[in-house]
Amino acid sequence: MKIPTLYAAIFLLGIFAVSCGQDPIFFYISTETVPKQSRIGGTPTNMVVFEREYPIDPDDPDYGFKKVPILYVASDWIHWYATSTSGIPQWDLWEYPIPQPIGKVIALAVAGERLYALCRIGDHENTLLQYIERRGNEWKSVQGDYLSIQSIYADDSEDPQLFAGALINPLAIGNIAYALLYLDDTDDTLKPLKVGTAVLTGAACRDKIYYLCTLGAGIFQVSEDTLKDTLNETVVTQLENGNAMFMNMIKLKNESSTIIAVDRYGILYEVQDNAFLPMCYNNTDSVITTGKLSMSAIALWENTNRNMKKLVIGIQDGLYSSSYTNGYVEFDLTSDGSFDKSSLRREAYTLQTVDDPYRYMTSLGKQPINHLFQAPREIDSEMTFFASTQTAGLWSYRNRLYNGGWQWNAEE
Repeated sequence: MKIPTLYAAIFLLGIFAVSCGQDPIFFYISTETVPKQSRIGGTPTNMVVFEREYPIDPDDPDYGFKKVPILYVASDWIHWYATSTSGIPQWDLWEYPIPQPIGKVIALAVAGERLYALCRIGDHENTLLQYIERRGNEWKSVQGDYLSIQSIYADDSEDPQLFAGALINPLAIGNIAYALLYLDDTDDTLKPLKVGTAVLTGAACRDKIYYLCTLGAGIFQVSEDTLKDTLNETVVTQLENGNAMFMNMIKLKNESSTIIAVDRYGILYEVQDNAFLPMCYNNTDSVITTGKLSMSAIALWENTNRNMKKLVIGIQDGLYSSSYTNGYVEFDLTSDGSFDKSSLRREAYTLQTVDDPYRYMTSLGKQPINHLFQAPREIDSEMTFFASTQTAGLWSYRNRLYNGGWQWNAEE
C-alpha cells in the first residue's frame, strides 16, 4: 500500500471511531457559547435582598427618603444590583452606594432592619461580624467572644433571627469544636445556643420554631419564645434521626410552609416538628434525591408566564470533577408551591429552567455552584436567575443577543 493511501485509511478509521463513540461530545461542543469574564469573580457569597433608604434629594436630606430594594452579593467586597432611575437594573450604581465593611466579606444575611456581613480579617481564621442599617453609611460590629465565625444565617420569618456557627476550639477532635450562636438583640451580642455541634449550614422558621441544620450533627430546633426568655442550653433539642451532614435547608411558599433539607449525598428530607424524614415519591419507597453529591445551593424559581415553579439544588459530580454533570437539578412544585411528589426529577437534558438544556450542560453544567438566587420582580422585571459558582465568579441566565441568545454565562 502506498504511504498516502495508508494515511488516508488511518484518517478514515479515526473519523469512523470518533463518530461512533464521540457524537455527544461533538454535539455539546456545537452548542457552546463564548465564555465571558465575570465582573464579580472568584467565589461569590450568597445573595440577599435588603431595602436601603436614600435621600430623595441628595442636596437636601430633610426633603425625605426613598426605599430602594437592592440585591447584594460579595466577593471579598460587596456588590449591589438595583433598578436605576432609567428603569434598568444595573450593578454598583452610583445612585445607591454602600460603604465597604472591614475585611473580606465571606457571607451575608438580612435580619430586621440590618444587613449583616461576615468578614475575614487578614489571612487567618479570625472574623468580624458587622452590620449596616437601612439608613446611614456606618458599619458597626456585633459583640461577642467568638473570633472564628464560620457562617451566618437568618431565618425567613416576618421577624428574622440571626444565627451563626463558630469554631470554638481548632484543636478539638469531633463536633465539640463548633457551636451554634444566636444574636441577642437585647444587648446586641452573639451568645451560645448549643456547644458541641457542627458547622451551621442553614436556618428556617415555621410556627415560631427555628430549625438549624448542620454539617454532621443533624438538625436542631428552638422555639422563639424560649430563645428570647432564657439562655439555658436545654431549650435547644436535636431532631431525631441522627447526625446527618446537611448542606442547606429551605422553606417552601405553600400553605403548610414545608421545610426541606438536603444532605451531602443528595437525599431530600422533610423537616417535621420533632424529626426529619427522607422524602419519597407517592406510593413508593423510592427516595427523592439529586442523584449526585449536593452543594449548598438551594433556591426557589418560578416563571409566571409559563405558570411554572421549581425547587433548584446545586450538585457536584465528584470532588475533583470537571465534567458536564455539575450545575444543578430541578424538582417540580405544584401551583400552590408544594413539592410535587408525583413527578420524577428530570434529567439535566430536560431541565425546564433553561431554553436549551444542552447549552446549559456546556456552560453552567460544568460548574459546582455554592448559591442560587432569583432576583425579585421589584428589582429586575426579568427575574434574572443568578448562580455563585465555586471558582468562576457570579453567573446569570440572560438573553445575550450578541452571543447566541438565552444562556447561562458569567455576569458582565
